[in-house]
Amino acid sequence: MKPVYSLLAVILMLVVAGIIVMRGEPDEKVGLSGVMELVGDAQRTAVKPAMMATRVTPAEEMELGRRLAGQMYFRRKPDNDDPAFKKAEQYVRLLGRSLLGSIARKEISYEFHLIDEGMVNAFALPGGQIFVFRGLLEFVESEAELAAIIGHEIAHVDARHCIELFQAEIAAEKIAGPILGGSRSLAGIGMRLASRIIQGGYQQFQEFEADARGLRFAADAGYAPGEAELAMARLGMMFQDEKRPSKASDPVAELQGAIKTAAGSYFRSHPPTAERVERLHKLASSQFSKKKFYVGKENLKLRETRAQNEIATEFLSK
Repeated sequence: MKPVYSLLAVILMLVVAGIIVMRGEPDEKVGLSGVMELVGDAQRTAVKPAMMATRVTPAEEMELGRRLAGQMYFRRKPDNDDPAFKKAEQYVRLLGRSLLGSIARKEISYEFHLIDEGMVNAFALPGGQIFVFRGLLEFVESEAELAAIIGHEIAHVDARHCIELFQAEIAAEKIAGPILGGSRSLAGIGMRLASRIIQGGYQQFQEFEADARGLRFAADAGYAPGEAELAMARLGMMFQDEKRPSKASDPVAELQGAIKTAAGSYFRSHPPTAERVERLHKLASSQFSKKKFYVGKENLKLRETRAQNEIATEFLSK
């Protein structure tokens, strides 16, 4: 097939897939949290032909993630020698790594970053690049809460939510490159899509799926699943009155604006917080009810993970 026809075929498949995904929101009346992942699986099956046609290799995904992650560091202080920040940074890395035992895509190598800014948020980029804002560490009240949030972001990578936002542009670049003399660059496209991810540019069913998978990652690592709903409820209260930012003039400005307004945008564009809290509660109470779990309030204060310093009084029975 000629390159131009291949490009048109891919575009047509992606348009059809997009319509299916946009119309395929889960039934709001269904309350069983196990459905969160089933709906995601069903809708992923519907768009599978288009996603397979544009699928990138794990190596390509991780390379894209590293390139995009490099754009994040204009907000970070790379020469930050503050011992407290360095300890917090190591804390995030160790906690993140402890949540990878149940991931499906073992070929992805994860990197965990701490952004030295006060926003209360976390986000993921393709290829296992997970970012946590310092403000989130100051907002959560236990290691278990933080584990559930980081687990949610890991789930967006593991379930291919991140990379699927980029696949169409990558495929078009591969096909159209020879036609256009190979002069195009994905840098601008990448930054624009990265800003959408930071602002919460996923479909509702993907957020429900990430909630369910992320909670499982945290629970499998031994963290109390009930803590997730507590964090979500407080976050919803914090950002319920956030205002929508004005549209940026270019990809770089859009990315910078996304970083600044990420937390509020997250709750405007993600599923209603009350519904997510309810689903998290049902999932925690129905699937994780017969195990002793860890909370880690003191660990959070000390910036020492459970693996570094397990405290007997931080266990609770569910």
